[in-house]
Amino acid sequence: MVTVLKATKEDIDKCKISSGFTKWVSSHDEKGKEELRQLLRSRLEEGMEVWLAVDGDEVVGFAIISDWPALPGAKAIEAIEVAKPYRGKGIGSMLLSKITSELDTLMALMPSPDKGYEKELEKFYERFGFRYITDDYMVRIPNGPDSGYKLRRWIEQVDRLLEIYQVLLKEMKIRHDMIYEHMPRMAGERREAERKEAS
Repeated sequence: MVTVLKATKEDIDKCKISSGFTKWVSSHDEKGKEELRQLLRSRLEEGMEVWLAVDGDEVVGFAIISDWPALPGAKAIEAIEVAKPYRGKGIGSMLLSKITSELDTLMALMPSPDKGYEKELEKFYERFGFRYITDDYMVRIPNGPDSGYKLRRWIEQVDRLLEIYQVLLKEMKIRHDMIYEHMPRMAGERREAERKEAS
């Protein structure tokens, strides 16, 4: 029976790693299994959350959750995968269901589907409330009973960030144009000086 748990270092160390993980490891043998164990351990040590889908004592799926730097208080799914022999059995759904119910917060992800599974993966994430907000980002905005206050706070933060970013973008464009406006003139002056020195 598969269970989903928020992992500790001890959980990662004691569980076996299933064969069939393909996205986050360089090989599919024992070396790849150890690479995945190291990845999960290092992300946990970096302060991220690691969620495991475990069948007995074997990791058959995982997700890595970090703080989303774009919005304070929001989370990002950095990685999520189910081992190939376990795909199509509802384990990815179990992982996302547990994560979204435990972390009732705004969540972002950048889907990375296997070739040919783009629409299928999009529909999968949509079942959990994720929607594309850009060509590459999907976001899930919570709608639980305590979400109103959080949403108000995020709206205020985004409004303030937009205000700052608009001014910052304007200033950066001015600086960029000043630098590149002067570069051709400076290059011409340098060539003229070199020509005078040579003659």
